[in-house]
Amino acid sequence: MNFGELIRIERELSHTEFSCRFLITNEVFRARVMPEWRETFASMAEVDAHPEWCRFLRRSPDGSGFVCTVHDTNASICREFRCCMMRIYDQAGRQVGKVGGNRSLISGDEELTRFFRDRVVGIGSTSLKDWLGKAGKALSSAGYRVVIYDEE
Repeated sequence: MNFGELIRIERELSHTEFSCRFLITNEVFRARVMPEWRETFASMAEVDAHPEWCRFLRRSPDGSGFVCTVHDTNASICREFRCCMMRIYDQAGRQVGKVGGNRSLISGDEELTRFFRDRVVGIGSTSLKDWLGKAGKALSSAGYRVVIYDEE
């Protein structure tokens, strides 16, 4: 879910600013809680309930998921990580799959899974942008609607 166990707060500079280190790359960064998330960040309920989570991750107040309270100043690995690059919809408009950052399909639809394995996995390309374009075309030709997210 997050890089929580890999991000260490080395020094608390204030109640909303921290000197941190990403343990894999040894990157040091200054995390600042964004003003719109300061009230949410102040609640320690999530941190207490899930100590393995990133210290800056909180449930969204509207219940729609999670937010990174330091998004504008987080570690470069967090900014570069993609949990979803492509969403795939069937002809009725239902989402039947999504493609994660490692080009893997997440789907419970057997037909899509089979098609992806047989016709998309083997698409060769060193460029992610090129691969997404080719994968999208293959899926579209099979009748799926594809939404590709920022491929830069």
